[in-house]
Amino acid sequence: MVVVVAVIAVLSVTATFSITDRSRGEGDVIRFAAAYDRLRDAAILGAAPQGLILVPDGWQVLRPPAPNAPEDGWQPVGRAQKFRGEARFEGPNGAILPREVPRAPKPDITFLPDGQVSPFEVTFIGNESLSRCRSAGVLGLDCEGA
Repeated sequence: MVVVVAVIAVLSVTATFSITDRSRGEGDVIRFAAAYDRLRDAAILGAAPQGLILVPDGWQVLRPPAPNAPEDGWQPVGRAQKFRGEARFEGPNGAILPREVPRAPKPDITFLPDGQVSPFEVTFIGNESLSRCRSAGVLGLDCEGA
């Protein structure tokens, strides 16, 4: 009886991890797309730019500088969000590489009050999935393969 319970417990834990792992890339796409929409809406509705910087294994939202602050006065907001799978970002000038948030951060991706967003492409890689999202300005985020 104890052996049967132990086997069932191991199988259920394995099944849970398999389901969780399978949806890593898809979950990252959904979470990142929601953050993209929130930041874009906040920039438009608040009439102030919003930013996002890539950090190791995730991203960090940045608040714009105060009206009379230097250009590099962006400040981190909240905690960094972690990707569950792998994410690779490309900008117009090549790869956008994650880094620790510097003392005076500047965003890798900027959301402007007129609806413009820095152009980029991101590839989300999960255990069994590959999804790509593109942002090319005012048209929003276009994702495929999720």
